[in-house]
Amino acid sequence: MLEFLSEWLRSSKVFIVFILFTLALWRYVILPAYRQRLIRRTKIQQHGCQPPPSLPRKDPIFGVDVAFRMFQSYRSGQRSASFKAQHEQYGSTFQSIALGKTRIFTIDPANLRAIFSTNFHDWGVQPLRLGPWGLMLGKGVMNMDGSFWKHSREMVQPLFRREQAFDLVAFDRHVARLLELLPRHGETVDLQPLFARLILDFTTEFLFGECCDCLTPHPNEDAVRFLDAFHYGQAAIGKRTQLPYLSIFITDQKFWRAVRTVQDFVGELVDHAALRCAGSPKDGADNASRKRYVLADELLRTHSDLNDIRNQLLNTFLAAHDTTAVLMTNVFFHLARHPAVYAKLRAELVGVDPGSLANPDTIKSLPYLHHIVLETSRLTPVVGQSARMALRDTILPSGGGPDNSAPVYVPAGTSVQFNFFALHRREPVFGPDAGAYRPERWDAARVGHWDFLPFIAGPRTCPAQEMAVLQVKYVVARMVVGGQSGQGAFPGIRALENRDECWEFVERYRITADSRNGCKVALALSC
Repeated sequence: MLEFLSEWLRSSKVFIVFILFTLALWRYVILPAYRQRLIRRTKIQQHGCQPPPSLPRKDPIFGVDVAFRMFQSYRSGQRSASFKAQHEQYGSTFQSIALGKTRIFTIDPANLRAIFSTNFHDWGVQPLRLGPWGLMLGKGVMNMDGSFWKHSREMVQPLFRREQAFDLVAFDRHVARLLELLPRHGETVDLQPLFARLILDFTTEFLFGECCDCLTPHPNEDAVRFLDAFHYGQAAIGKRTQLPYLSIFITDQKFWRAVRTVQDFVGELVDHAALRCAGSPKDGADNASRKRYVLADELLRTHSDLNDIRNQLLNTFLAAHDTTAVLMTNVFFHLARHPAVYAKLRAELVGVDPGSLANPDTIKSLPYLHHIVLETSRLTPVVGQSARMALRDTILPSGGGPDNSAPVYVPAGTSVQFNFFALHRREPVFGPDAGAYRPERWDAARVGHWDFLPFIAGPRTCPAQEMAVLQVKYVVARMVVGGQSGQGAFPGIRALENRDECWEFVERYRITADSRNGCKVALALSC
């Protein structure tokens, strides 16, 4: 009898546990999911939402074949061209399943406006970027959302005040060093690493109050190692961003060595700034009294965690350095392949006094130079592709249905990607020769705000965009016109010759999109 009661109690406990588990599953999983499904169905019906066209796939469940084709295009440097071809075939908005995850791709200006501006708070970057980017950069303005991002943005904004960002006299000290390193007898030179070192020197002085001296005849070896490690780390981060669910299988020890090199170098610069501030209490305590706003000094005044300071500076460095260096390289990439464009640019600059170029108003008064920068940003945008994740259920205003005109319902957690290479080559906006490099198109261009987004738009617009464009124009003008450079005078470049065996722009994806083959040219100097 006792054994029977004992067995009955044990079986009753199991039954009770089973009942409680079933009730909990119903209450906290099944019922909420059912309610959410009803809510979504109601919203879809109310707004007339339809799904966008789907990219064909052989694997109906996981879309492995789609992922394989995508990674092949990355490896070959044709990622953006591949997306452009897909948009031409399937419309301005389509969806695909790759590695079991549904993604939406759009270059519809109405959708871009909704994501970047009108429905800004429905979208974020943190779920997409913090994991892979945080490995090297930590938390900062580039990979966070919400109050953390807002505070970081407010800290960075004073860097780009007009009186500081437009100080071309300070920038020219670095440009003069660059001109000294340019060959003067027709030798082949790759401008890409030189421009990267130029902007590294300026950016470290700008952010840390200390120049790295990379453009001297005997450059700072630690700084050169840092730049190489930073570029390698960016490429690895790009892979992890595209393979978020396979990152655990990526065993790249070189990446972790690069991370240590990058973080140690920036940590050392932060230590130098801390010593400088400690040695000058007045300057360190009241940054407003300084002539220049140095972000490292301001962070040291308001933050106590040195790792947090390092991370904030690394995030800002990524934005400030790459925007300018990549755009500068891309301008000369195109000029070397279009001698008629260079000749017309030189004709615009030939009468300009080299001494007046440090005045921002002089630079702004050169329309053809401005159009060259616009056309470069159009054909080879610094950021070739970006993405946002829906933080809550939301709606894109168009892209659904067979004609892409119906709204699209986007559940929370869905990634929406946009390719600016494809956006900027749409023939209805830029004409039948949208794939050609022709700065003259901007003479009478009527381009909508959301048709051309070289620096994104909305609250996350690149804060360094005006400074970057001004500096790119200044370097181009100085190299064309010439003037003082270090110990002597640089005569200016009479003509550019392309020395790259590959004519096409082959994309190298490392967060930004730069030229895989660099920018190899020969300079014919003026007499």
